[in-house]
Amino acid sequence: MNQNENMIIDPYIEGGNVIYPNFHLSLQPGSIIGIYTDVSKIHTLIQWFTKQSNTYTHLRESALYERLTVREYIQFCLKLFHTSSEKMEELLKLFALTEQKSIKISKLSNGEKQRLKLIHTYLHQAQIQVLEEPFQNLDEFSKQKVIQLLDALQKQNKTVILLSNNLEDLIISSTEIHRLDTMGLHALDMKEDETEPVSPPLENAPIRLDKIPTKKNDKIILFNPPEIDYIESVEGVVSLYVAGEAYPCTLSLNELEQKLTPFGFFRSHRSYIVNLQKVREIITWTRNSYSLALNSNEKAIVPLSKNKLADLKEILGI
Repeated sequence: MNQNENMIIDPYIEGGNVIYPNFHLSLQPGSIIGIYTDVSKIHTLIQWFTKQSNTYTHLRESALYERLTVREYIQFCLKLFHTSSEKMEELLKLFALTEQKSIKISKLSNGEKQRLKLIHTYLHQAQIQVLEEPFQNLDEFSKQKVIQLLDALQKQNKTVILLSNNLEDLIISSTEIHRLDTMGLHALDMKEDETEPVSPPLENAPIRLDKIPTKKNDKIILFNPPEIDYIESVEGVVSLYVAGEAYPCTLSLNELEQKLTPFGFFRSHRSYIVNLQKVREIITWTRNSYSLALNSNEKAIVPLSKNKLADLKEILGI
């Protein structure tokens, strides 16, 4: 596939109800398309994609031959895809399994097993690659290796479709993101807007004891700023995250930024504000992709824009 191609995905109808209508994807070589939806829709999409002759679908729960060592399994994959055994060392390095090459698969950690499963994706010749939840329950090191795999697939000019119910995972890995619901497929505007008006300096803003109002189950709930982990805006809907639970808020991100900056909050991304007191780690995925790991109970990961990194370092004095 050397040029854009449109793929029409069949609708999913159950019991006379339209779970999602048919929709089309514009497939550009070298693009990574994230589809953000719930688990049941992901399962149905996987069933549809596996029937397509021009795609390869990676199933997260696919089986491994656990009696084999890592080296034996990779050798099996190389033969399966008629690839030279000279690729062995390249694969061990790409998937960070060199030290584990003589270990039986049954003894590997979850992250190591998931990385090993993705070798099929790298070796398969299909131009359209579909990956089911490639980051789910992975440690940060394994996530970095998945990002490197996606970069490698881009260099092969392949089109990658990521199916996930975790928006943060898609933000750090996709070139475009769409949300799939009962109304169809909707593009999410998650790109950086270089022309976005710059907010006035806030370093001299007075300290205020502001409560942040949210509404849930017909109740108005007021939160003190220190209780808030981070704030997310998706398609204009703003949500506050407190102890892993989302609370809708009627204030815009710009309004919340003005209110919360004096309390140590930072606009880490066009669509996110984070409580810096909750930040545990700055994660570097690639030269242009960063995230903030929070020390909340849910171990949340919040995107960090590349053009916000310098501002954050200045604030933190690093």
